[in-house]
Amino acid sequence: MSNLTDADQAYISDFVAAVGEALEECPDCESSLPLLFYACASTTNNGFIPMGNFDRLLRATGYSRTNRRYGSRYKGIRPKDPALHHRVWYWK
Repeated sequence: MSNLTDADQAYISDFVAAVGEALEECPDCESSLPLLFYACASTTNNGFIPMGNFDRLLRATGYSRTNRRYGSRYKGIRPKDPALHHRVWYWK
């Protein structure tokens, strides 16, 4: 995680707790950054980390980002909440 700033590293514990509770791996899907961020932010009672830090931490954990005409998306990860799955695009 050498590409993380000091500010990013300060949020690692909050990031890990929220991602473990809100997101799951799914090899055949792409999810938008705002959707993933909202799913993680909804697991906390108080303020969540800034979206820029969240984005860099997702990339640092190995998830790759695609640039599509309709925005950036992350491959292989989606929210655990079934109500949010209709906003996830599947490759197949």
